[in-house]
Amino acid sequence: MPFQSNHNIRLAAASLLALLLSSYLFANNSHAEELRNISKISKVNGGIRVSANEQVGEVSSVNGGIDIGRNARATVVETVNGGIEIEDGAAIDSAETVNGGIRVDGNVTVRRSLETTNGGIRIGSGSNVGGSVETVNGKISLNNTHVGDSVITTNGDVLIAKGSVVEGDVIFQGRRRSWTRWFNWTNRPPELVIDSDAEVKGDIRLYHKVTLKIAEGAQVGDIKRHYRD
Repeated sequence: MPFQSNHNIRLAAASLLALLLSSYLFANNSHAEELRNISKISKVNGGIRVSANEQVGEVSSVNGGIDIGRNARATVVETVNGGIEIEDGAAIDSAETVNGGIRVDGNVTVRRSLETTNGGIRIGSGSNVGGSVETVNGKISLNNTHVGDSVITTNGDVLIAKGSVVEGDVIFQGRRRSWTRWFNWTNRPPELVIDSDAEVKGDIRLYHKVTLKIAEGAQVGDIKRHYRD
């Protein structure tokens, strides 16, 4: 009987300890959730996900993609090797990657610029970019998008579609370094396509050969060729 009593006491004590521990973990998890509005998220290896409606500061990674959730808020978003996705209704200051594309969904606010080196940039309907949109090797696609500055590329195609407005220039930069030419695997000039209901308020500046497909009715500035055939 003493053994049975001691056993029951130990069971009761263990149950009480488990109950206290679970209450402690629940409280800590709730507290951790409240602290998710933080000034910086940084990783070396691995992707980063900012949840819907979350508010954070700088988000950066070296080897991994970054996903900014629906209606989330962030400042600078940057990675080296990985893509960046900005979901519907989100707002950021800027986004930059070296090896990876940038996809911006609808009704997104980018207060400054979007920039990548090796990767495309696609921007959805109703989004606004306060600064420039720039890539070296990759296609830029604007769909009902407002860009407050210039659209800049070297080897990539550019599509300005569905009522998009570019306040600055559209610039196809010169291939000043040999490695920028090597990335143009198809050995064809890039294309600039502008829909009939789109507008480029600045000029189209070409520093090498580009195939122009500008629809009748599109509003564009002067076409300036800064190269010799």
